[in-house]
Amino acid sequence: MPTSKQGRAGGASDAAADLIGRVADAGFTPSVRLLDALLDLLRRDDEGVAKDAERAVLRVEAQYAGRVVDETVSRARTAERPARGRLTQLAGRLAHEGRDPSGAARAWLVEALADADPKTRRAAARALGKLERTEETEAALAGAFDRAAHEDDRRVLALALGKLGGGAAETRLAGGAHGKASVIVDRERARRSPGSIVPSRAHDRPLEVWFHTRSGLEDVVKDELGAAFAKPRFVAPGIVAAELTGPLARALAVRTAAHVGFPLAPFDKGEDLAEDIVRAVCSPSALAILRAFTSTPEGAAIRFRIELARGGHRRAVAWRVAELVRSETRELVNDPKASTWEVHVDDAGPRLRVELVPRGYDDDRFAWREDVVAASSHPTIAAALARVAPRSDDDVVWDPFAGAGAELIERARLGPYARLVGTDVDPRAVLAARANLARAGVAGAVVEEGDAVAVAPEGVTAIVTNPPMGRRVQRGAHVDLLERFVAHAARVLVPGGALVWLVPEPRRVRERAAAAGLELTRAFSVDMGGFSAELAVYVKRAERRRRIVRGEERGPARRPDGRRERGPR
Repeated sequence: MPTSKQGRAGGASDAAADLIGRVADAGFTPSVRLLDALLDLLRRDDEGVAKDAERAVLRVEAQYAGRVVDETVSRARTAERPARGRLTQLAGRLAHEGRDPSGAARAWLVEALADADPKTRRAAARALGKLERTEETEAALAGAFDRAAHEDDRRVLALALGKLGGGAAETRLAGGAHGKASVIVDRERARRSPGSIVPSRAHDRPLEVWFHTRSGLEDVVKDELGAAFAKPRFVAPGIVAAELTGPLARALAVRTAAHVGFPLAPFDKGEDLAEDIVRAVCSPSALAILRAFTSTPEGAAIRFRIELARGGHRRAVAWRVAELVRSETRELVNDPKASTWEVHVDDAGPRLRVELVPRGYDDDRFAWREDVVAASSHPTIAAALARVAPRSDDDVVWDPFAGAGAELIERARLGPYARLVGTDVDPRAVLAARANLARAGVAGAVVEEGDAVAVAPEGVTAIVTNPPMGRRVQRGAHVDLLERFVAHAARVLVPGGALVWLVPEPRRVRERAAAAGLELTRAFSVDMGGFSAELAVYVKRAERRRRIVRGEERGPARRPDGRRERGPR
């Protein structure tokens, strides 16, 4: 088959050949004057030309939608194969995209369900299945399904009915003999009676639970878990495992974790990935976890969606899983839309690893976070910064890059303090932080507009902040800003005070911090989503007494006993 524009034109006239070349351009927006010529291209044997022409028709200006539909339907009524089926398909797309003001396209689709041409009636069925359900459409598809003599017709009509939903679809497809169509009906039924995760529920035995966090924050998560969870341990970058006893709410409350999941026992893979996934999901241990934490209306199924660790949709696998699960148990329904559970599948290597992740619940940990600004801290990052910072009941905490106030809120949750102070150069950030602090019920916080390298609050014992990273704000100047700020922070902090922050280019900042009298006591790299930053804790050294002689600085003064005086280490 010819592939070039010239070859695809064959023996066409120069005008037709030119149009064939133009419709192949995705940026071509045709005038309505070319409508007849575009529809003529749908009669050609070259399938590629026909598809290009169809896409071009859909780009005709919306104000001419009525004319486009009328001409498309008029031609479809009298066309022969293959143009008849193609024009019917085009009519369906016009209706689906809301370009059918008179309803003529939908009416033709209903009429075409009884067409003598198989491709035409199947194109009509597929198109109707994608439209909003009406009683007329549902009745037309159900009638065509009941009359269908060919298995191919019944398969296409079953899928259309399944997508459309409604009582007619359930009556005809609930038996499960129609594969994907029966799965779709089950999904629609389950969505009408959705289940939910109940955090107050507990499993009847201790469960291993995985806490997912940013890579680099594993020790911070373990610190938050403390003695409340048994056997906390590192599993992999970004994953900490522990043993959960009691209600699920205890695990869901951990603020430095993004989400939690329940790993199933890994097993050797077979030859069919879909069968392996179903084996895991329908296992007694998996079903016990799903039942323990899920509430569903009587008779309703538990919905889950599949998330493949290696990415990609792999739709064939997902559909096969859905059909196999349906044949295995009616207690579960695979549904990719807003499901109660996610099933994370990692099929790299010889063993299959599956994790059950609860999703169908209200995560109220950060319910205060309604106002955000550019470069606002992710709340789990803010929680980690606040937890790593040294704390005392008389703290004066300053966030010089306050953003939406996350760090101040998370510090307030950790215990008593004397004062909370936030500043930001962006007045929108100041308003957002104030609103979020009020929403979080934080008392004693003051947020004002101000430059981080100019403002100098009194008595600051801790600076906890997530400064600009140069990705969304302060591009190109952020490193200089951070270097200037670290020297300013050393002047503002009281002796023994701490600076806790994230730094995208740590080497230069470390040098400036050391020169300013800040000692690095803890540092580790954190994945910020596409780049890494160093979470660092600096402590201001206590000042040493020095003697100045003739303008030169000398070493430590000597005590009366002759020994050198040394500052605290």
